[in-house]
Amino acid sequence: MAIELTDVSNALQKVIMPFIQDNLPKQTILLDQIKRNQGVTFMNDYFYAPVRTGRHGGVVNLANDGNSLVSGKSSIGQANVGVKILTGTFDISKLAIDATKSAKGAVENQLTFQARTLATDFGRSVNRQYHSDGIGIVSEFAGSAASALYVRYPSSSLDDARSVFYGSINGDISPTKYLAAGQNIAVGTGGLVAGTITAVTGGTTCQVAAASIAGTAGQAIYIRDGDNEGAGTSEIQGVRAALSTSTGTSLYAGLARSNVGWTPQVGTVAETLTLSKMEDKYLSAKEYSQMGDRYAIFMNKTLYKKYGDLLTALRRTVNETELLGGWTGLEFAAGAGKVGVFLDYDVPDGEVLIVNLDSFTVCQVSDMDWMEDPSGALVRRVDKITYQATMVWFTNLLCLAPGANGRLVQKSG
Repeated sequence: MAIELTDVSNALQKVIMPFIQDNLPKQTILLDQIKRNQGVTFMNDYFYAPVRTGRHGGVVNLANDGNSLVSGKSSIGQANVGVKILTGTFDISKLAIDATKSAKGAVENQLTFQARTLATDFGRSVNRQYHSDGIGIVSEFAGSAASALYVRYPSSSLDDARSVFYGSINGDISPTKYLAAGQNIAVGTGGLVAGTITAVTGGTTCQVAAASIAGTAGQAIYIRDGDNEGAGTSEIQGVRAALSTSTGTSLYAGLARSNVGWTPQVGTVAETLTLSKMEDKYLSAKEYSQMGDRYAIFMNKTLYKKYGDLLTALRRTVNETELLGGWTGLEFAAGAGKVGVFLDYDVPDGEVLIVNLDSFTVCQVSDMDWMEDPSGALVRRVDKITYQATMVWFTNLLCLAPGANGRLVQKSG
């Protein structure tokens, strides 16, 4: 019997969907460990969370038993973040379907292959955004010639002042790591200049579908959607947003950093990583944590190796520790419980992230799922002989206690 479109749809639903839903949450440590919709409410395209912003003013010792009490209260604020729309799409042509009429398995294998690669790259994108600040800067313009685009790791000379970078500290992240053929990119604050990448040809070079992209050294590079929109506004507000170097009246999730517990423990001095600096920020963060909160420390490869070398040099035992879910890392202990130190290749270059996992929550309108035609079939593209499958996730990331977290930047190995 010939394979019909409904058979392909069946393969999509029964083979691919469970694969992605079961495996994607295990592809990143942060995504695997952080709770979903913990303490947040979704309303009108925003996630809201009530948070305590001040201590109670009614606690006082009486000078004698006839003196007056002090009536006070704890202040409460409302943090909020918007919904970000993450998508992943692949097409399969009618020709591919018809060519495998005599071998149903071939259709399922092709679909499964596309799903596997889509899930892998979707997971990598989520992981990158979790370590980002929501602005979505993936590289920096360094020049162009003919169809070549030259890029470098984002530096302190970025034109987009909303993001703070310090340049390549240890060379752990290639300037083209997050660029890929087929992406629509924008150059400059607000994405004034657009282009499409046709190939990534080296660690600092891409090919673009244009004679050249006009730009100025120091301009930020963003990934844009199919309508060439969203530069600087469409990505997840990740750890860098929550643990920003901003202070005072600067806002995170709609609340000023001056609120109690809303300023993270950040060290910005350019220096070699030391155990003392890590201990200082970790112990400072613990002051704002709750009993039983789980901590994890994330580093890229150079600092991860440096940390292991520090333990050896100080004659400390280089033990491994396990985080919930089977992830293993080196052990960190500062007299306040054992914490795992984990290697993550998306941690910004030269940074150490001391994360209170229970202070972050994955905000989502619903579980990640496939968009599909009500009939249950693959969606046919208009004026094409191809069918399309798209998975979508309406989500964001929110930290309910930035003060209980720490971050070190500009640290070399």
